[in-house]
Amino acid sequence: MKKRKLHNDEKRVFEVKIRLNIGEKQKLEKIIDRTNSHAPDIFRKLLMKGKLPDASVPLLDIQTYYQLRKIGLTYNAYMKAINQARITEIDRNIGKQVSDILDTVQYKIRKS
Repeated sequence: MKKRKLHNDEKRVFEVKIRLNIGEKQKLEKIIDRTNSHAPDIFRKLLMKGKLPDASVPLLDIQTYYQLRKIGLTYNAYMKAINQARITEIDRNIGKQVSDILDTVQYKIRKS
């Protein structure tokens, strides 16, 4: 794929070096971890837009969301069956599955 030629105004030709103390460096590293960006990108966004880049969504939150969704779908299906008088109580197998999912979610929440 051919690389696009940049106009002279778009070329990054100036280099800026800064010095940070320990606290500032640690804060920068936390922002880098949260946003999954590089330091120059963070500084450019702060300079041009006056705000830091948005934090990336951690994978744990997505996995937890799907686990909670599975719980909700299972619960809704059984509540519908109970309300339609097809079953009178949740059988032990489904109860065990819901319990296992809840344990997984609880473990992930405690771990983070």
